[in-house]
Amino acid sequence: LQPWQRSFVTLFLEHRETYGKVRLLLADEVGVGKTLSLAASAMVATLLDDGPVLILCPSTLTLQWQVELADKLGIPSAVWSSTKKVWIDPKGHVIKTRGPEDIARCPFRIAIVSTGLIFQSSEERRHLLERRYGTLVLDEAHKARRRGGLGAQKQEANNLLDFMMRAAHRTRH
Repeated sequence: LQPWQRSFVTLFLEHRETYGKVRLLLADEVGVGKTLSLAASAMVATLLDDGPVLILCPSTLTLQWQVELADKLGIPSAVWSSTKKVWIDPKGHVIKTRGPEDIARCPFRIAIVSTGLIFQSSEERRHLLERRYGTLVLDEAHKARRRGGLGAQKQEANNLLDFMMRAAHRTRH
């Protein structure tokens, strides 16, 4: 890890120690290593037995997250395939499940799920919300915002923001 990435992990640990929970926003230029900063913090949280980690990111980034976790930090994780309703391990092997309810039973301590799944009201979304997480990471967080615009719905949360607000009450960090 680069010094600024280690500093983020240190900040994560300081907030955990001081406040008993961590809610941080990491925003920086493309390519400076935000993913590794967050992944290292998630790894530390799992080593401290804070509970499972849920990483929500666009579907186009799920495998990138998994590869970076494995290649750069040696952390195994599983990616949820919402089309097949199965987990995929770091070597690309399918881990069979009983169906959508197994999204809440990731075979690894770190689960990677597409944020697209959260935008729809689905059985998988419901099961994710029922689970308690030690750490919740939202990549591309700018998509979690109010609907905006005009009219009666302008102050309503979109499904992603609603999910994050509800999940935050079930998350330690």
